[in-house]
Amino acid sequence: MKIKLSERLLSVARLVLPGLPAADIGTDHSYLPVYLIINGICPSVIATEKARGPFDNACQLVELLSLSRHIDMRLGSGLTVLSAGEAATITMAGMGGYVIRDILNASPEVASTSSRLVLQPQKNCSMLRRYLQETGWRIVAEDIAYDYGFYYEIIAAEPGYMELSEDETLFGPCLLAQPHPLLSRYLGLQLADMQMLMAQLADKAGIEAEERCAALSIKVNKIQNILAAGIGGRQC
Repeated sequence: MKIKLSERLLSVARLVLPGLPAADIGTDHSYLPVYLIINGICPSVIATEKARGPFDNACQLVELLSLSRHIDMRLGSGLTVLSAGEAATITMAGMGGYVIRDILNASPEVASTSSRLVLQPQKNCSMLRRYLQETGWRIVAEDIAYDYGFYYEIIAAEPGYMELSEDETLFGPCLLAQPHPLLSRYLGLQLADMQMLMAQLADKAGIEAEERCAALSIKVNKIQNILAAGIGGRQC
């Protein structure tokens, strides 16, 4: 049986450390662990899921493919079902940035013993970058995936020190450093959405609307400056 990953999960898979055990948190159907094993990227993967339904479905797929010796299915929340040092790479995809942050915060003894985190937040990417900076992680790679009409940011971080500028926090240090074929289009879409929202806010009275519009204006200017100056030439 051939497993075809979405572009989003393919981007996550590309950032997993090869030849070392991994853990996929919130694995859903376990497509990512199956792909990592079948393609020889990892010798073993721990796949976790906190919901019984998806967990049972994932177990069925793993058993159907006779991969139980390589994929260890575990029912439980976050990193609580892992022991320190079990996984070189920990992946978390399809969750909100705050959910990812809370999972890492809840089990620091497990997170800190991994060699790499590969994170694909659905939103709040800038908050997650700031959190990684504050908790002893260094972003070493980033990617953008376009999947079924949506853009997704993927972040790989390893233990270390980094000091992000405001632009790097908002848009990603590696995405700004190395030209990505999707970045200009992705930023252009964000720009159009923000300008539309600002136009809607302009018709509303009140301090809250004014403050929101002012905050959006700052980010709009940043995106315009980045697009005008060109992308690339910085150091990740």
